[in-house]
Amino acid sequence: MQPTLTVIDIDIYAGQDEQAREGLLENLTNSSDQCVTPLWVNWLRERADLRVVCLVHDLMRFDDFLVDVIRTVPGVRGTAARLAFDGVVCGDAIMDIALQSAVWDRRAAATVEVKTQPGRDREVYQALVGLPKHKEVEVVWVVKLFHSTETDLTLLLLGERTAALTGYTMSWVRTLPGVVDTQVSSVLDWQILGAVEDFVTLTERFPEQLS
Repeated sequence: MQPTLTVIDIDIYAGQDEQAREGLLENLTNSSDQCVTPLWVNWLRERADLRVVCLVHDLMRFDDFLVDVIRTVPGVRGTAARLAFDGVVCGDAIMDIALQSAVWDRRAAATVEVKTQPGRDREVYQALVGLPKHKEVEVVWVVKLFHSTETDLTLLLLGERTAALTGYTMSWVRTLPGVVDTQVSSVLDWQILGAVEDFVTLTERFPEQLS
């Protein structure tokens, strides 16, 4: 089975942020579960909560990973996982992340969740994949989440400034025909966990479309 790109949002009890972060990193680093390959952990700007991005190689064992590695961490209040089975990942941008040091904070980053008008889903997806190049913003991935009740497509953006990411979303994403709404979550910090080979696997699993 091909690996599945998975984003796990972790809700933390107030006042237990540092404890939860350190416990989560310890569990992820020491986990021997071969069904999941953690790529990185994000601290989210809007709240003191955490996000784990990983590749799941065996969905039948994914619940065990959530229970044993993440939900046992003191301070964790709840988890929500989103699975992406299709989409594209920009090789240059994702490798830029992979090659950074253990603490990655050189550039601004944001996740853009996109709600699409039913019936125009493929049209919007193709438009997002074909977004124009921008000197201050890179699109890392565009993945499909049509099984989610909260969002239909999601983008990961990198840029030199948070304002550039917001402006890009307003000018290029929200103006696309068929886009109903968007929500932007800014990333505060990173902890890279995956090896370069894991990021290569990600690009091979979600290859860029030929122009």
